[in-house]
Amino acid sequence: MSTQVTSRVGRAVKPKSADGPAKKKFGLVLQGGGALGAYEVGAIKYLYEQGMECAIVSGASSGAMNAATLAGAKGYAPDVLEKLWGELMVEPPIPFLPRLIKRSWSMFGVPHMYTPRMDYWKILNWTYVAKTTPLARTLEELLDWEQLRDPEHMRVIVSASGVENGETAYFSNLDPAAPFGVQHVLASGSFPGGFPWTIVNNRAFWDGGLTDNTPLKPVISNLREGEPETMPIFMIDVFSSSAPRPTNIQQVMSRMFEMFLQNKLKADSDTAKSYTRFISVLKKVDEQLPADAPVRKEKDWDDVMNYALVRDIRMIDIKKPAEESATDFSRETILRRIDAGYEQTRASLEAVPLTV
Repeated sequence: MSTQVTSRVGRAVKPKSADGPAKKKFGLVLQGGGALGAYEVGAIKYLYEQGMECAIVSGASSGAMNAATLAGAKGYAPDVLEKLWGELMVEPPIPFLPRLIKRSWSMFGVPHMYTPRMDYWKILNWTYVAKTTPLARTLEELLDWEQLRDPEHMRVIVSASGVENGETAYFSNLDPAAPFGVQHVLASGSFPGGFPWTIVNNRAFWDGGLTDNTPLKPVISNLREGEPETMPIFMIDVFSSSAPRPTNIQQVMSRMFEMFLQNKLKADSDTAKSYTRFISVLKKVDEQLPADAPVRKEKDWDDVMNYALVRDIRMIDIKKPAEESATDFSRETILRRIDAGYEQTRASLEAVPLTV
């Protein structure tokens, strides 16, 4: 049964008429982070309310789930995202429980996402503790998969991590010979130990967040002519760069993982800035090279010149509370995160308006 989402910013905003002016396009990079993905829903809601529309999206883990839902939405995308997260909310059947217990109730499962294993007699051979069959069913029923597979509607890329080789794999809807499916979304969200690895083309994959939790590079690599100069790319950062000292082992592990992801995000951002500076210099070199210079005959030179400057890569810092849990799927928390994602995105764009 679906759960209706009613958040503080939940205004009834509908897409503009197809006969109206063309919507401004943007690129989007969505991190993984379990239930922290609700922040991304609020961010997307704000961007769409400004008359904008996503042209290309990448994601890891829960960000991949959001990316697929954004592209495959039957109707107004922000509404469908809110419907999805409404179905992912969990509430204890017992009223008046302490807040801490409510926020931890997902340990007993999230009915539309995962269910705990019950074959305890095999526990010594377990490689995961919960099955994600419910999530596959939820996405299959909720989304228009023909639309999702159409790159002319929206380009979609999700990251996953090879179990055997430890390398990053990117699955997308860009290759008609390899149709994008629910198995690719599950592969991106197969968190080790929690969920089973997902088999794609006879290879096992774990969560994309392990090797690329902020898949910016595949977005830049798949921009079309004219987009780098005119289309902003938003990266939604759902993790905290600073936090108080942990007070128990669970907090230690959580903080360690968060620092790992933050460092990768900083490296990716620095790489993007270096890439932009490098291409800028090459463009100047191109202008000064003689038309008959031998290097112009090389294929590599043409490939490099086909790249263009990405003028506006924007990080939306959600500034979540340091003690936030990625396993908290309680209704109260999900609604608060959607609101916070909306407000942080609004504040970010009002403080520094778009330049393209």
